[in-house]
Parts: sequence; C-alpha cells; structure tokens
Amino acid sequence: MIRGLRMLQMRPIFYFAADKTPAPTQGKQQQAKPIQVYKDGQLITKNYLQLKKSQDIEGYVLTLVKNYYRTTNKQALTLDSELEQHGLDSLDSIELSMQIEEDLGYVISAETLPVLNKVRHYVNYIKQVEQYKVENNAAPLA
Repeated sequence: MIRGLRMLQMRPIFYFAADKTPAPTQGKQQQAKPIQVYKDGQLITKNYLQLKKSQDIEGYVLTLVKNYYRTTNKQALTLDSELEQHGLDSLDSIELSMQIEEDLGYVISAETLPVLNKVRHYVNYIKQVEQYKVENNAAPLA
C-alpha cells in the first residue's frame, strides 16, 4: 500500500499550459479535418457538411429539427416556429446545437445558446458563420 502511494506521488497529476511546449501550428488557422464516427459498429470517415445556398441552410435546419426525436407537431414546423411550440426546451436546444457543431464543424459558444429560440435563429446563425468564413477566409472564434 505504501509503495503504491510513493509511486503516485512521483508522477505529476496536473499539467499546466505553461508546462507544455507550444504546438508548431499555433497562430495559424487550422483547416476543418474530416471526422471519424462509429456507425453500425464500424469506424467511418466523413467530411463536414458545407452549406452555401440559403435554401440548403434552411432545408438542413428544418430537417434537423423535424428529425429530432422530441419534436412534436412536426408537420406544422416552419422557419418562424419557436422551439417551445414543438415541445423543445433549452436542453434540446443544446443538443440541436451540438448536432450542428458535429455536422458543420462549428463551435457554438455558451453565450449564443440562449438566443437560439426559433428555427430561423439557427438559420441566421449558420448564414452569419458562412458569410464570415467567406469574407475572412477563416472560421470565426467561438
């Protein structure tokens, strides 16, 4: 028992940012890398979705919300629908945002989440991020 405690004391438990050497790509904008996910027990590689047209963005968001398992009254879902009208709360909004992050490669900050109350809010957010990427040739920082 004492021997085990000595071994634990010898290994550092916490690592601080100052202890690590800076990464060679620090300061450069990193490109979106393909992501790997498990589907039916196999690891597959997929690229992030790239939505350029307004109709594509609107269709993606409507499909995402309609296919979400807790959405009620799916036939009445429009761009101006509020999430609460379809049985979704703030936790569901977080899950939808996480799905957007996974599909599109974005990082949605915690400060932005309370503002995303309607389907159109998600559409506008994606449009703004895509416009920023075109204008600045880089992804925005969350």
